[in-house]
Amino acid sequence: MKKVMTILLCVLLSVTATIAILFFVGMLDNTEENQTQISKNEQKKPQLAENKFDQLPDELQALLIATAIDERSIPPINGGTVYYNEDSDHTLINVHSGAGVGHPIYLLTKKENVITPIKSVVYQGVDGYEKAEIKTNPISKNELYAQYIADKDLYDTALEKTEQNPDLTLAKFNEKYANTVDTTKLSEEQVKKWVNAIMQNRFENHVLKEFPYTISISLDENRHVKAQINVANSEDAGDSVGYFKINDKGQLVEPVLGADYDEVIATEYMQVENF
Repeated sequence: MKKVMTILLCVLLSVTATIAILFFVGMLDNTEENQTQISKNEQKKPQLAENKFDQLPDELQALLIATAIDERSIPPINGGTVYYNEDSDHTLINVHSGAGVGHPIYLLTKKENVITPIKSVVYQGVDGYEKAEIKTNPISKNELYAQYIADKDLYDTALEKTEQNPDLTLAKFNEKYANTVDTTKLSEEQVKKWVNAIMQNRFENHVLKEFPYTISISLDENRHVKAQINVANSEDAGDSVGYFKINDKGQLVEPVLGADYDEVIATEYMQVENF
């Protein structure tokens, strides 16, 4: 009897050991399969478009950035050149026809995934330098790279009109920006230009339905400049839809509907919204 029990015990231990070995081998196989699958997934993982943008030549990056802030740089470029330079982690862009005034210089900074416009300045002849309109929405490197791939030949050809300009420096930009227009001493035409830029920005962003209008300039009871928005071709010549004022600080303000105070719309000349 003891012999039979011993034999049964040995068989049981043998079966248990076999099951344990098979289970262990199965675990190894699953681990190897998982590692193989992970390895394949890593191989299939595409390189980020942002990294691809950063690998483009500087002049091509500058051209792509310029298309996002100045439509004159969109290929094919006719009658102009895209000038650029890199200085102290900043990018400077200037699209210029080679003659005349009104060609803004843009200052931007590059981050990991985006390029961010900071500010802009433009020479206006007898009016000197003015702070130019610029939208500070971040520009996606991903989208710029996709834009390049979609029209690669067109952009490659446009590089003939893209040129580095060492005179575009951060120091010179800041000097020009510091000498911009004093918004407390604007001419009537400058006020109209500023207000018109704000109205066009609102139309573009669908805040208002576009309509024909005129701008009339006067002084209010506090001798603040007042820009009245009037409907053009209205049966009532005094049909006004609102107004803007320039306060003592040179800020452009607008009355808040139903309230007894003004909202600051812009703090710098040609700024089109309160950032």
